[in-house]
Amino acid sequence: MLKPSAELTKDLKISTYSLVVGIAKKAREIAEDAEIKGEILTDKPVDMAVQEYIDHDFEIVETEPCEECGRLDCICNYREEPKAQDEPEEKAEEPEETQEADAADGE
Repeated sequence: MLKPSAELTKDLKISTYSLVVGIAKKAREIAEDAEIKGEILTDKPVDMAVQEYIDHDFEIVETEPCEECGRLDCICNYREEPKAQDEPEEKAEEPEETQEADAADGE
């Protein structure tokens, strides 16, 4: 892992590891977007990602470890999201009394 330049590390509120990983992810995103669009990049994706970071075009957010287990990717406090209300509800069946009354009328 290369040491980040002074421009990247001044007033740094995240770890060097997070900085390097964030820049690498952004560089991969730049390269994938260029490939999809059929563009030829004149600069290296990493250099472009570093410049975007310096220009504050994106932010790297470092998550805090879980208080219970200490992991960054834990699910200790996971809560299942409620289902969307957009789904149509099933049509309620008619009460049995109504069904019986209809059958008696038909006799």
